[in-house]
Amino acid sequence: MIEPARSVILELAPLWNRDRLMNAEYDLIAPFYNIEHAHFDEDLDMYSNFAELCGGKILELACGSGRVMLPLAEQGYEVTGVDNSSKMLELAREALQEAGVAARCTLIEQDISTLQLNQKFRLAFIALGSFAHITTRKEQQKVLAAARAHLSTGATFIVDISNADARYMEDLTGQVLHQGSWQHEDGSYLTHFVSPASATKKHQLELTHFYDRHQQGGTVQRTIVTTHLYLFERSEMELLLEQAGFVVKDVYGDHDLGPFDLESPRMIFIAEAR
Repeated sequence: MIEPARSVILELAPLWNRDRLMNAEYDLIAPFYNIEHAHFDEDLDMYSNFAELCGGKILELACGSGRVMLPLAEQGYEVTGVDNSSKMLELAREALQEAGVAARCTLIEQDISTLQLNQKFRLAFIALGSFAHITTRKEQQKVLAAARAHLSTGATFIVDISNADARYMEDLTGQVLHQGSWQHEDGSYLTHFVSPASATKKHQLELTHFYDRHQQGGTVQRTIVTTHLYLFERSEMELLLEQAGFVVKDVYGDHDLGPFDLESPRMIFIAEAR
């Protein structure tokens, strides 16, 4: 059964736990990811506003193809982006160079759980659900500790996690959802389907992604990858942040910073490094 997905922001995000995809496999879907998210801008004002409040250097963990880095650099901020996919970083580098802002950006290929940058930042963030792809408690703790180690005291850390949309997927086990279709610059068509399933482990959702590429009337080239989402509870995430050396200042339910409740589409944590 094929039905439209309620949301297209349950995207495949970079994976950082021990069960993550090999980088070579993730590199395969980088062009799909880039096209699918090229025009997603619902969270950009939020990051811009916090950048203005914080001042100083900005760190984005799991930066992908530079979707958020680019507008921040265009506004004059110095931004460092970290990702473990060379292909995603290559796309980010091309976009930053094309926009003429590469000089204000640093791209680093590293695992964010073992981050070693030897500098401090005033603002750091993990955008659009990437943190939920870290599915073991040990790795979650390592990532948050690494983020804290790279922030000066009083700096701001933002973690954006999918809430209602992820739980909506829990009830659709075995179904195939159409996430979207786009036309590539070479004339080919790209389509993303996702099939959710409740994982055998508690608090996890398994997503099988089908990325199809085809020319009109031609054969379909399919790339299949499987990812996992950890389904966080608010109190659970607050405790993890506090244990890592943060004070949770606010929790919002959307990118317009509306109040959070159980039905909110997002769960956005604003924390301060203590």
